[in-house]
Amino acid sequence: MNASRVGALLRATQPLYVVVELLVAAFVPGPYSLVRSTISELGVAAVSPGHAVINGAFVLFGATLALGAVLSRLGRTATVLWVIAGLSSIATGLAPLDTAPVTHLVVSAPVFLAQPVALLLTGLAARSRVAAGLGVLSTVASAIFLLGVVPEAGGLLERLALWPGYLVLGVLGVRTLARASAVRAG
Repeated sequence: MNASRVGALLRATQPLYVVVELLVAAFVPGPYSLVRSTISELGVAAVSPGHAVINGAFVLFGATLALGAVLSRLGRTATVLWVIAGLSSIATGLAPLDTAPVTHLVVSAPVFLAQPVALLLTGLAARSRVAAGLGVLSTVASAIFLLGVVPEAGGLLERLALWPGYLVLGVLGVRTLARASAVRAG
């Protein structure tokens, strides 16, 4: 398997992060809200019985995000931004909010800056209005979240900032793999 197909396969796995996050959130015994509660709260031992799972997911999917970008043809700037987002995710998982709060805040911020712009650039490069539009949505949600304008919707804003990137990368990865299979078969 060549590097480009490995990159596409790694991108195709990105939507699984959203599944893991939703599963971990479903098992939180207390009042956890996808709208009000931040994603990082799922990594807090006192809040979530799945804290190790979500922190591990930050690391695993951050690594596949960064490596998948490096092995793919996403454009130089978009690739750098996806790698920054992936490394930020890895660091976020290694510095949970409850055990290293200041470090967590510092290392998690880059994902909210890099990933939305990477998504926008990827959508433009792929000539996908949907992906580019989701990149705009993601960028706006990220800015509102980082500015703290609507704190009661912090969880929703985080998800609007990040989830579209995982979903679009998954679609693009599957599309690349399907095209490669069609070329081999045809």
